[in-house]
Amino acid sequence: MIVRVIGIVLTVLVVSAILVLSFMPQTSYPKFSWIPFADKGDHMAGYAGLGFSLFLATLQIPGSGKKRKGGEKPHSTLHLTSWSGRAIIYTLSYGTALGLVIELLQPHFGRSQEWLDLAADFMGLVVGIAFALLLLKLVGSYFTDRPWLYDPNWEDDVHDAH
Repeated sequence: MIVRVIGIVLTVLVVSAILVLSFMPQTSYPKFSWIPFADKGDHMAGYAGLGFSLFLATLQIPGSGKKRKGGEKPHSTLHLTSWSGRAIIYTLSYGTALGLVIELLQPHFGRSQEWLDLAADFMGLVVGIAFALLLLKLVGSYFTDRPWLYDPNWEDDVHDAH
């Protein structure tokens, strides 16, 4: 639950920043000299942040540690490859749709419409998702050996194994 809340808050902040930077006049646009590849690098960096946060916001981790109806114990092992697909599809779809809408609206705000920006947006989303998956894998591997930190039913699992 905490992962999704953090993701939602970050997504609101990142989308707000993307919207402000995308629609401000070109003359007022700040230069981010630390980001390589000029304008396309800006797009990749912004949408990498969006990919990371939106992935976390749409992620549903199975096995919250609560007992299910019928006394079944939840499955709390983290296997990212088996349950992150929906969040990846949502992130790529919503993020690309946002980039497309922004590109279509930019000429109305005195900005240029560039389809390569949309490609940079998509690449940034992929980078953000990859970073989120890597971070979750690292955090998950820490908790895999320490079920007492996240699973209130871990003692039941130990006793059932004997």
